[in-house]
Amino acid sequence: MLKSISLRDKITLWYSLLMLVVLAAFACAVYFLTDYVLEEMLERETRLSMEQLIAQIENEDGLLTFENEVPIASGSMYFITEENGSELASYGSDITMFDQEPIEPGVFRFVKRESERWLLLDSELVREDRFTFRVRVASSCALGDRVLSTLRLIFLTGIPLAMAIAICGGYLIAKKSLRPVSQIIRSAESISQGDLSARIPSAPVKDELGDLTDTLNTMLASVETAFKREQRFTSDASHELRTPVAVLRAYTESLLSQETLSTEQTVSLQTMLAECERMQKIIGQLLTITRGQEGRYTLCRETICVKDICEGVAESLSTQLKQADITLELNIPDELTITADQSLMTQLMLNLTENAIKYGHTSGHVEISACRECESVCIAVRDDGIGIPEESIPFLFERFYRVDTARDRSGTGLGLSIVDWIVKSHGGTVRVESQLGIGSAFTVILPQVLSGMLSVSRLEV
Repeated sequence: MLKSISLRDKITLWYSLLMLVVLAAFACAVYFLTDYVLEEMLERETRLSMEQLIAQIENEDGLLTFENEVPIASGSMYFITEENGSELASYGSDITMFDQEPIEPGVFRFVKRESERWLLLDSELVREDRFTFRVRVASSCALGDRVLSTLRLIFLTGIPLAMAIAICGGYLIAKKSLRPVSQIIRSAESISQGDLSARIPSAPVKDELGDLTDTLNTMLASVETAFKREQRFTSDASHELRTPVAVLRAYTESLLSQETLSTEQTVSLQTMLAECERMQKIIGQLLTITRGQEGRYTLCRETICVKDICEGVAESLSTQLKQADITLELNIPDELTITADQSLMTQLMLNLTENAIKYGHTSGHVEISACRECESVCIAVRDDGIGIPEESIPFLFERFYRVDTARDRSGTGLGLSIVDWIVKSHGGTVRVESQLGIGSAFTVILPQVLSGMLSVSRLEV
């Protein structure tokens, strides 16, 4: 259960539990210490009363008399008897209620009578000349019991109140103490969206969280530097590779134009030409991605018709559709428009549609549909091809990522990465749904949509 609650609530909970233990321990200590002190005071008072009573008993002219000149403590009763059991003196109308209690000289005993506790003390036999007597003193515990009862009432009402204050105080303290952690989380969320320049605000106090903030900022600076270095390397390498690849392609095309080539030489040169074309495509896509990541690609936003773009893509892929024996269907509103970069949107639809054709079944079906949802437009490309394993879906938009099993390796591995960048650069999102053997659906959601009328177009190649 503790694993599912927030750190702030955990701190509040542990702080409250600690306060409860401390308050309970303090209350128990105060209660039992008070009880001990009250009992000791009552025993001392009872013993003093007995000594005063014994001191007032004298032998006068052959008679044992009790002077009763010094009053004993209030709330006490006594009973003085001679050795033969005859009463010499007594005080308290209810002293007889202790008659059934056995005599235990010098021992303090607590006796309960009529819902009230009494402390009972019997003296040893005292000899005064030829007389012998005994004294019994009973002291009421009512005052001490009232003090303890009041303490219990204070603790029963005070501890819950103190706990409520402790919980509120602990929550506020934890919230204030963890405020830098919230800033770290917000900065981390910003960084996770691709903003590596974001930094965590420095803490005003140089405590452990301040040290953590400084360490994280230093780490982020190192990550940003490494990422920019990797971007520069990719960009520089792409630029440097363009020329030699172009030269290789030119020489290959020149050699292929010769009529004296053997069949084996022609096949080898055609393979070289195909690889040069593939390398040029990879280099071009790498340059597109790096320029976008570096912020060097300026979007030329304009109002464009979604259906026109998709029809242009279908026409450019007509040869591939015919070779794969795949039917392409367009289901797009006639007047549906969006404010976007036309060349990038064409590239996006080209990549998604080409991907659907590449992994579709022979005599299969690909559908491109679009609709308006509130202030956004949804464009979906669906196929009935081989599908994508569920565990591979989270990695589809990574550069050069390929699904190892049953996938065509003729592509560059950068098409979906470019799709992801184009969608994000327009402030949109893309999601993937797929089932093995049934097909896949890529849905792009982009903002800034105008209304349109729905129509169905069907293009068969």
